[in-house]
Amino acid sequence: PDVVEKFFRLKTQLKPGTVLSYKKTVNEFAGFINNPLIEDVNISDVTRYQEDLTRYNNIRTIDGKMAALTSVFNFAIKQGYYFKENPAAGRKLMTKQQKAKTGYAIFEIEEIQKLFDLPTLQAWKKKDPDYYYVCLICLVSGCRISEVTGILKSQLKQNPVPHINILDSKTTAGIRKVPLPKDFFEEILEFAKYKSEKQQIFKYQFRLGKGSGNAVGQKFARHLDKIGMTERKLVFHSLRKFFNNYSMKQGKIPIEPRCQMIGHELDNVNVAVYSNEFEIEDLANIFSKVQGEILNLTGWRVKVTPEQITKNQ
Repeated sequence: PDVVEKFFRLKTQLKPGTVLSYKKTVNEFAGFINNPLIEDVNISDVTRYQEDLTRYNNIRTIDGKMAALTSVFNFAIKQGYYFKENPAAGRKLMTKQQKAKTGYAIFEIEEIQKLFDLPTLQAWKKKDPDYYYVCLICLVSGCRISEVTGILKSQLKQNPVPHINILDSKTTAGIRKVPLPKDFFEEILEFAKYKSEKQQIFKYQFRLGKGSGNAVGQKFARHLDKIGMTERKLVFHSLRKFFNNYSMKQGKIPIEPRCQMIGHELDNVNVAVYSNEFEIEDLANIFSKVQGEILNLTGWRVKVTPEQITKNQ
């Protein structure tokens, strides 16, 4: 644990949730092997820990904990606190292909229509407009839930085109500008009109280790259960996957603008080194048709008066 504290003093760019997760894993591991000095940790200790984890954890969780230990031991080796080979390295139980196949599912078009049917959206918009707008923004933009729930009013920009200026994200690629359809954007501005520039426009507060989107994710899961959409591994993050999948298959949009739009790193020398990013106007033009089509899959255009929304706020 002492090495971990030093690790995070230098890795100040990491998210609070990541810091909490790493510390939890390292403390769990240290307790399991009776808290030795780091120099006394051996490969066999990690082996016993990994095998013990199988009693209560799934494979994805185990791989995540091994990745955390690998990072900490790499740091310890570089800083001169550990002088053997990394005992946690090469411990992944799943390949990238296996991880992708066992990940969260992607919504089908018919499922989106069922999920966002007119009565449902009408109820959400009247009773819980914060939840309503977070869901629709994520659906039509591919943003991560935490990127949306934490938006300040000052991040809603109208020039040169309506967009959200994402300033805090899971990755560096996630720091970006995300265009939204003009009429939809104006409705969000109306929703946020009583907020100051430095206020979050949504009610969800940050919770250490869970971000600010935990409540939205839980409510979304309850709704999926209520409408019987539980056979596949569908979660809130599946909305982000749907946007990307729809943009690729129905919109025929290439991977480069899709990666920039949803905040994914694109590991390609031609793109990363020999190309500039798309301007926000270009992204708006590229995605305008797709975003309009996705909104039309929902009951978004149902009218609820500003007074009703203000009353709920």
